[in-house]
Amino acid sequence: MYFVNDAHQSNYYKLVEFYHSVNDPEYKSLCYILALPEIYNRTNGEFGNEGPMEWMYKFQDREVETEDYFTKEKQVYIERIYEKDENGNEVETDAYSTLSSGYRKLILLGANLFNSSYDDFNLCNALGTWGNELIKVYQQAVLVRLDREVN
Repeated sequence: MYFVNDAHQSNYYKLVEFYHSVNDPEYKSLCYILALPEIYNRTNGEFGNEGPMEWMYKFQDREVETEDYFTKEKQVYIERIYEKDENGNEVETDAYSTLSSGYRKLILLGANLFNSSYDDFNLCNALGTWGNELIKVYQQAVLVRLDREVN
């Protein structure tokens, strides 16, 4: 399996273990990209307990108390409120917004491989921003998603 360096490899195995994704190619392909030192170090390896994409946008969690309609028991759930700018777009975290366009496109690739509902990824556009190393990362991420972790 191709890794840009030893840190990338170490970070990858930490994330795969954290997300319990040894047998999940969707998670593994995203973990492979998030493990890149340029990305991983910006978050100290903490991408989110609820999912690996929650680190990209600013949000606050708040507790909401409700009453069960049938049992009348009180229930508490956590509601996530994303910060919005004046145009209604979600506000990016510094860790995400300061990445180069090539790395941002890799993250969108990972998100798309993880869950195809992340449809902001454009391969032709991304290829124009990647050098040889990130092309190799792209190729390996696709192979991981296809569950073919060979060079």
